[in-house]
Amino acid sequence: MDQDLLSNIPLFAKLSPAELGELSGLLKEQRVAAQQPVVWVGDEGSDFYIVQVGRVGVCSPDQMGNEVRLAALGPGDFFGEISLLDGGPRTATVRAEGDAILLSLSRHDFLEFVRRNPSTAIHILTVLGQRQREMLEKMRGLKNVNEVAEQRMSLWYRAADKIAAVAASGTFLGLHVVWFVVWIVPNVMKGDAGFDPFPFGLLTMIVSLEAIFLATFVMISQNRQAARSDLRSDLDFENNIRGEIWSVHIGEALGLDVDHVEDVVRRAIEGARQAMQNAAQPGG
Repeated sequence: MDQDLLSNIPLFAKLSPAELGELSGLLKEQRVAAQQPVVWVGDEGSDFYIVQVGRVGVCSPDQMGNEVRLAALGPGDFFGEISLLDGGPRTATVRAEGDAILLSLSRHDFLEFVRRNPSTAIHILTVLGQRQREMLEKMRGLKNVNEVAEQRMSLWYRAADKIAAVAASGTFLGLHVVWFVVWIVPNVMKGDAGFDPFPFGLLTMIVSLEAIFLATFVMISQNRQAARSDLRSDLDFENNIRGEIWSVHIGEALGLDVDHVEDVVRRAIEGARQAMQNAAQPGG
């Protein structure tokens, strides 16, 4: 069973059955109670884990210190492959959602296995190279979220956006001014003989109907713009989380004192704010 689990992990997919059998003998069973952490973000890590029974949740803290759920892993899923390869700090917190059984592989045992089986390093490097190539291909195929939304937009929403854009233009305003002048002036001059005498009941009805339809189209367009803004905010938030995690990871790898760096940044921000306040004061 352990060998089957290893064969489904991309990092070990190209190993021979004999190598998989030897590697599976290095796996150690670890039982984790519900809601107990397996690893903490930022901690030094060296073990690789496979979920055998149960589920675990992967989360990361946001800027306010609240945990943000990133993924849920079930039987056959794995985590910790980055720390297994470089021995660096954890990039996320993993906690058991219920009673779980994990299979762990220590970095020390893994490196000894590679030393005994040098050919496995070639297989692992091949897999890493393929994953890097796939990532580059995916990056080339990335599209702007707004462009994708435009392509998937229905004809009704396209019409609503177009009408709302026209209604907000100066041309639309100018045409209405001309229309009102051409309509009102002749009717005022002819009095009761005009086709729509004062108080211009027909014109009032047409304009009221136009306002109702325009208001509907504008609200539809605004709702779509709000949905786009929410999507952009979510993407920015996710990117900020990833950026923060990698910044901490790189800083610790370089031996930087993360708390000291944050203190320097905080003081720099406070100094900039104070300078702006002084500049805004009279005579500043």
